[in-house]
Amino acid sequence: VGWWVFASGRRAPGTRAGDYLGALKLRGATGKTMADLFDPARPAYRRFWEPMAVAVLNTAADEAAAGLLWPVMTEIVLRGEAAFRPCIARDGLSEAFVDPALAWLAARGGEVRFNTRCRSAAIEDGRVAALDFGTDRVAVGRGDTVVLAVPPAATKSLLPDLTVPDDYRPIVNVHFRCPEPLPMPGDFPLLGLIGGTAQWIFRRGEIASVTISAAAGAVDLPGDALIARVWADIRAALSLGDTPPPPARILTEKRATIAQTPAQVARRPATRTPLGNLFLAGDWTDTGLPATIEGAIRSGAIAAHAAGARRH
Repeated sequence: VGWWVFASGRRAPGTRAGDYLGALKLRGATGKTMADLFDPARPAYRRFWEPMAVAVLNTAADEAAAGLLWPVMTEIVLRGEAAFRPCIARDGLSEAFVDPALAWLAARGGEVRFNTRCRSAAIEDGRVAALDFGTDRVAVGRGDTVVLAVPPAATKSLLPDLTVPDDYRPIVNVHFRCPEPLPMPGDFPLLGLIGGTAQWIFRRGEIASVTISAAAGAVDLPGDALIARVWADIRAALSLGDTPPPPARILTEKRATIAQTPAQVARRPATRTPLGNLFLAGDWTDTGLPATIEGAIRSGAIAAHAAGARRH
């Protein structure tokens, strides 16, 4: 139980317990944005609800679909500190997720082909009968199942009649190579920022990585200007004085997630499709969670269970 909301020292400054109990308004908030439900002038909005929406939904709070935060609040925030504690990959996401998955598949005789694009799907009698990979055409037997786990635009190209999200939001990451590890509060590897350009600082040794979600205002800035602005956030948060920015690299993903607005959320398709042997996976599908890593993992589990049920 999230008893922490009743401890003033554990809440965002200037907020009250009732501000967090306002999470009940998120339940069933179909078609509503965060700004529709919470007063943007209150400290709780500026210091909790808005940062939460931007971080989780990668969409500005004034257009973010409020209902998507309900499962986040019930599954994480309101269950207490242990459930809300962030998990950080020790070596990287590839080492934490991709490499173990590839090893699991290889141990069971699975074959993974990289750099092989599916160009079209042959549909016959309400099912996928074959997949065309350009130089290779793979027949899909009556007992075979296809799980399509590609971005919305690629899915639309393969299944033109399917409704999918068609608007996106960017994420920008700036990676600094510092002369020594940043002095993070409590020596924690993660720090959230409010009121600046960036939302997060991640420290891994001498590398400091800064994440800017819902980054429409940053994605087109000149590199030097963006680095200066982000480094100013870091200096202010960590009391670094006038320390100049170290060497930095900018990585931009213009289609990092779907735009998680009410209109786009309504376009998220279910796992099951009108085709009997085809199932969808991806954080952008209707998993009940936002388009996050957790949502992507859940989508895979839902698709696997649906495919398994079909075979039995």
